[in-house]
Amino acid sequence: MQDSMPPIVPSLQKYIRSDMHSVAGYLKTLDAKAIASLLAAQEVGSIKGSVCEIGVHHGRLFFLLALARRSGEAALAIDLFEDDAINRSSRWHQGRDRALFRNAKRLGIPLEESQAWKTSSLEIQPEELLRRTGGPIRFFSIDGGHDYASVANDLALAQATLSPEGIVAIDDFFNVEWPDVSRAAYDFMRTTDRLVPFLLTPVKLYLTTPAFVQTYTEAIRTLGENFRLRSVEFQNHSIALLQHSTTQRIADQLGNVVSQMKVRVRGTR
Repeated sequence: MQDSMPPIVPSLQKYIRSDMHSVAGYLKTLDAKAIASLLAAQEVGSIKGSVCEIGVHHGRLFFLLALARRSGEAALAIDLFEDDAINRSSRWHQGRDRALFRNAKRLGIPLEESQAWKTSSLEIQPEELLRRTGGPIRFFSIDGGHDYASVANDLALAQATLSPEGIVAIDDFFNVEWPDVSRAAYDFMRTTDRLVPFLLTPVKLYLTTPAFVQTYTEAIRTLGENFRLRSVEFQNHSIALLQHSTTQRIADQLGNVVSQMKVRVRGTR
């Protein structure tokens, strides 16, 4: 069984198991394993393209995408970094630009200065984004500004730069603290038929093109017994709903507590 795994799978598994919780951030094991399964499906299907995230924080999710790069593919991190008002006002958010490169070096993940784009996504044109990534994007994570205008902008940007087989992950969908994320996502889905939902988790909504819904849904079904999976109706689509088991949810909570303690200890040195 191990020999039949796509080449990227062991490195993704190692990152989730051993390294992810050492990086400050909000990505949970459930979504990390879902994303790893989707990236593995792209590897098996020889789906080419770059990877991109808007709103990288200290890199917890971004590193997962970066580890899935093949030769000639780019990984682009877009963030305001130290210019972000939240970054300046919260100790938990401070030093994002330095932390991204420090964590990449500590974990042995190659990351060049040109792969971190310090800008507001509201200022980005699709043509410039495609120039920086070298072509269409196969996995686009949206976790930037959570106001309506930013989410609507980022979804339009993702759609304009996505490959025909690409995936868009929208963070904090259904999060009661950020209602504009859901509102902007719903409005976006009402205006396009190019991208449709195929997976919902407690904190993220995943979109892809209609032709690849089945491919990615089958990839999610390969996840193990630590997760609960069923179908739900959403926007006139039958999509997969993926949830934690109680045991995995507790393990994630403990992992995040340990992660925050380690980050604070490193920050005092």
